[in-house]
Amino acid sequence: LLHFATFEQKGRWLPGVADGSLLLSIAVTEPLAGGHIGGIETIAERVGNEWVITGSKIHIGNSHLAGAHLVIARTAAAGVSTSQALTAFMVEADRPGLSIPDHRPGLGLHGFSVGRLDLDHVRVPGDNVVGEVGQGLAVAQSSSILYGRPNLAAVSLGIHEAVVDTTTSRLKTRARYRGALSDLPVLRDRIGGMEARLRAARILAYQSVHLLDQGLSCDADLINAKYLGHQWAVQSTQDAMELHGAHALDRGYVLQRLWRDIQHTYPPAGTGEVQRIRLAEAAFDEDHIQWSERLAAEAAWARPDPTAA
Repeated sequence: LLHFATFEQKGRWLPGVADGSLLLSIAVTEPLAGGHIGGIETIAERVGNEWVITGSKIHIGNSHLAGAHLVIARTAAAGVSTSQALTAFMVEADRPGLSIPDHRPGLGLHGFSVGRLDLDHVRVPGDNVVGEVGQGLAVAQSSSILYGRPNLAAVSLGIHEAVVDTTTSRLKTRARYRGALSDLPVLRDRIGGMEARLRAARILAYQSVHLLDQGLSCDADLINAKYLGHQWAVQSTQDAMELHGAHALDRGYVLQRLWRDIQHTYPPAGTGEVQRIRLAEAAFDEDHIQWSERLAAEAAWARPDPTAA
């Protein structure tokens, strides 16, 4: 909405987002295509001044809480390039034909709503199109890189911090050999590795979003923060499980929840394989849209000149 919506659309949607009365979702992933944007099968057909949308979306964050969903649907005939075949639509949660199956809890992140949207000939007005018709790929990709990846890096970092705090507290208070487990060099070595990964992940996350805030090119930095932030957190969580022994398996102990929660930061906004492919493209200096640069250019263009009369 910030980067693609019209002035009128921003006035309609963003005040509610800003004051917390309106939660949104972005609905891209599908049952058969998964996160493969080019395989999207949800169809939107123009009927007069309206669009009629039919299809299903899965693994949608805020599915049961959102007042509106940004749905990416196919608007071009077969054979048209993906870069021109998709369009983004704002679909209000109370639109006839939109149904949301009962919430099914997942492996972890039990405080987060992730579910399915089924759209059966849902009609939306033409002014619910976000961006231009055929620009949906850009809407989805820019959102994933600029916001999805740093968001997931932050979630991984928070879990990582909790894992290290939980483990060091346990080792300091667990008596062993006239001292505590934390006195044993072999365990200190393991904790040292966890601490090193945590500090590196924190630097990556904060550095990447700082570059974004400063209007500098940072697509690859955001990708790397998500990729390594998850990978390092998983490694530290596995170490923590082993350092706790059988106590880690206690259903009422926090560590088993953290182990489950960290699994959720791998698939969204691109799996590890996708992140490595994007990083390889950056290493080869291949010509791709740098969404952070585009954001900086748009922000500079929209910002009033303080020296102007």
